[in-house]
Amino acid sequence: MARNKVIQVACAPELYSNVVDYKKSKNLTSDAEAMRELTLFALRLLAHSDNDDGLSTRELMETILTYVVKNQYTSSLVHYQTFNERGVDLNKASAKHKEVIEKAEYKISQILNGDK
Repeated sequence: MARNKVIQVACAPELYSNVVDYKKSKNLTSDAEAMRELTLFALRLLAHSDNDDGLSTRELMETILTYVVKNQYTSSLVHYQTFNERGVDLNKASAKHKEVIEKAEYKISQILNGDK
């Protein structure tokens, strides 16, 4: 049975801190386990990044995020309009939907920029 190869890598304190933070967030037991997961993830990203015809992984995730957030905001609006006793004024509903989508797009930009 072949033994696993050991790779030793020196890293800057900031990089090591990021690895430790990742290890803690995933409840991993060792730095090696965290590095293994991060390396496998990076290799999967690289393996799929050469496809010029499709979206990059980041572009795909941003697109999915956009649809999810917009759907959540729209679903909330539909729920409100459905169970509002006064009925729905279509002109106001259209304006409200536009406002909701703008809020969703703002929230998406905040998430993508790392804002809280």
